[in-house]
Amino acid sequence: MSISELCRDVRSFLNGLASELPDIFPAPRQPRPSRRGPGSPVLRDAAGRKEARQIIIGRVEYLARRLGLEYGRVFVKDQRTLWGSCSGRKNLNFNWRLAAAPQDILDYVVIHELCHLREMNHSRKFWDLVRAACPDYPARRKWLRDNCALVRTPAPLAAREAAFLAASLNSFNEL
Repeated sequence: MSISELCRDVRSFLNGLASELPDIFPAPRQPRPSRRGPGSPVLRDAAGRKEARQIIIGRVEYLARRLGLEYGRVFVKDQRTLWGSCSGRKNLNFNWRLAAAPQDILDYVVIHELCHLREMNHSRKFWDLVRAACPDYPARRKWLRDNCALVRTPAPLAAREAAFLAASLNSFNEL
């Protein structure tokens, strides 16, 4: 008996126990889709990632010019937990999913990372720079925290836009 056959038998046995004794054995977890496998959002949406790169780089160029800042290179990545980062070499990194966010939210993240070119920390001086460039940054930051799942989820564009509109309306109603 091969290892794969043995694993299949053990898995089958455990699934049978789980259905017979649900109080003792919790339901098996659903397998998580591969991040790089066929049909994954990353591979399925390569054209969307290319378009996202163009959108993000366009906003970086525009806002850096407006703020009078110089940066190294811009990388658009598939980051799991970060929206953006700035390296000591003045390179800027952004999550490609930011292109799905409303433009004012994307602009906040770009401004945030551009401000790190002057202050490589989150000190009061850093936040003063962000505030000077984006006076309503607390509301944008809150929106991103409250609605990050909308940006991260690979939903159809129309559904995403409807969800963004609803989230934005809720945010404005709270003010």
